[in-house]
Amino acid sequence: MDQQSAHYAMKSIIIKCVFFLMTLLLSHPVYSEAPAIFKLPPNHTSTYQLEKFNTDVGEMQNTLNYQNGIIRYSSIAKAKGLAALFVSEDATEVSLLSWPENTSFTLPQQQSFNFIQEAGHKKNQHITFKPIDTNQTLIEGSYKFKTYSFSSNKKLWSRQLLQLLISSDLQLNPNTLSNSFFIVDKGLIKKYTYTVLGDEKFKYKNKTLAALKIKILRENSTRMSYVWLSKTQFYLPLKIEHYKDNDLNVRMQLTQLKLK
Repeated sequence: MDQQSAHYAMKSIIIKCVFFLMTLLLSHPVYSEAPAIFKLPPNHTSTYQLEKFNTDVGEMQNTLNYQNGIIRYSSIAKAKGLAALFVSEDATEVSLLSWPENTSFTLPQQQSFNFIQEAGHKKNQHITFKPIDTNQTLIEGSYKFKTYSFSSNKKLWSRQLLQLLISSDLQLNPNTLSNSFFIVDKGLIKKYTYTVLGDEKFKYKNKTLAALKIKILRENSTRMSYVWLSKTQFYLPLKIEHYKDNDLNVRMQLTQLKLK
């Protein structure tokens, strides 16, 4: 074989190798992992002492259960002492969401929210969230014995999920300073904004914990909340204070946290 023939033979081999490698790449696509945009804390039960106007009135128990792509977040408020004379039944809140394992880098889709004070109470709420397409969600609900229905292109949540949404933000980026969420409540869309105020020390069961204090405001409202989040326990609340017209209305303080 002369030099020119050898040159063409080598060139042919190189071209075949290039086409072979291209075929391999096309048949085995390279996936770039998208950054996570939502992160749940572990399944857990948290119990809080409830105070109203500086009086112990009962306890609140929150339970998060995430299994087989379904998130169930429930809260039960139990009256104690004198408060139990006026409140005969436990108040319950339940949010259901869908978030399959194989789409863990997408936001969960809320399916429903229920708030029941007692059977037949006018302030009971029931809300369903139904995606119409990629940009629209149909909201159907009932409040004060009236039904409502509307659609929105905003990402909407139930009010109960605020603490999980904030926990997710801070787990993904501890340097987050502020964010807003659109909440469906009583047939209306309400914008809630939280702002990080700074680090504080928090006493819990004879221990000093690192906490992050945040402020939550509801747009066009005189209500606001301060929340102290545990920096070592997935930014779950250690204490919550709700204010109306700058007066302390309700205080919740963690008494027990069980991770599952």
